[in-house]
Amino acid sequence: MCSVAVRSQRRTSTLVLASALLVMTSACGGHFVARGSALYSDGHYVEAAEVFEQTEERLTQSSNRDRARFGVYRGATFLKLGDVPHAARWLGYARSIVRVDNDALDNDELVLLDDSLRALEIRAAAPARKTEAEVARAPQPPQTSPTQ
Repeated sequence: MCSVAVRSQRRTSTLVLASALLVMTSACGGHFVARGSALYSDGHYVEAAEVFEQTEERLTQSSNRDRARFGVYRGATFLKLGDVPHAARWLGYARSIVRVDNDALDNDELVLLDDSLRALEIRAAAPARKTEAEVARAPQPPQTSPTQ
């Protein structure tokens, strides 16, 4: 009789623990976005880019909100790192989600999206800067005429 009561109590405890874990994991489903956005906000762009790269596969099971936030912060991170083509891709991704779901981003995130898109336009319109290798060239040997 005692063993039946103990088993029943264990099952109840296990169910309570499993339910608590399920609630906790679903409540913070976008924690990967929060981690990347916190790194972005702290100016740790390379680390933020790594978090986003490692967690991109989670987007297929994410909400519109998490996907839009991911796109904004990943795009803004690429922009800070000077990778304009990838920034354009992810900012466009976020913008396309917001067009379908107006509530996907909060006001601060919408401002970041708009500011990043404007910065992207400015960068895309600016002439490409020459790299140091293109500017600093080795001197050319003097040309000799074929008759000498």
